[in-house]
Amino acid sequence: MLILGISATTKTGSIAIYDEDRGLLGEVTVDIEKTHSGTLLDKVDKLLEWTSKKISDIDEVAVSNGPGSFTGVRIAIATVKGLFFVKKIPVYPVNELDALAYQVNMPGEKVVSVIDSRKEKIYYSISRIEKDGLKLLEGYHVAKLDDLLEKLHAENCDYYFSGDGAFNYRGKISDKLGEKAKFPLYSNIKIKASTLILIRKNYEKADIYSLKPYYLEKSQAEKEIKNGT
Repeated sequence: MLILGISATTKTGSIAIYDEDRGLLGEVTVDIEKTHSGTLLDKVDKLLEWTSKKISDIDEVAVSNGPGSFTGVRIAIATVKGLFFVKKIPVYPVNELDALAYQVNMPGEKVVSVIDSRKEKIYYSISRIEKDGLKLLEGYHVAKLDDLLEKLHAENCDYYFSGDGAFNYRGKISDKLGEKAKFPLYSNIKIKASTLILIRKNYEKADIYSLKPYYLEKSQAEKEIKNGT
């Protein structure tokens, strides 16, 4: 069975192809300054070419459905729908905050997954990997970084940080929490599409017709419509 993984939730875009018999065949992870709209399909095509596979060979898809960039999440979802609308293969939408926690790979430790939404506004969750899977200690939230750090500072325990927010704000996190803030290897801080593939069956399969992004807040356009601007 061949599985394709896709994430375009943040500036880090990642695509992977995984064979259940042979393991990871290839993965491309790239940081970009603009949106993934002009490059995501090209990356998929190139990865298929490099692994000597065709899009018709793909049996399942794991895609990050957010939270994160409104544009990025929509691009990933639209790409999956465009590629597999006719074939109707199983699609697993995976929460990226969960994937970031799994990626730390520190069972029993508290993990703060942080996605940067710019200007120190973040999406975050606090979780712990246990024997029976991921346990959310504090579910998915939108907050200011300072508010989260004040909350964590008041608690007497260590936290592992993951996500592009942990990378972008590492200095500020360390200044506030000191030795209580732990950071995994650089390769495990930013999202990898292979992680989505490996944990996909922890999530329900989605109907490709109704596959949709998971947002924690309304987009700027929706806010303006609501406010009549």
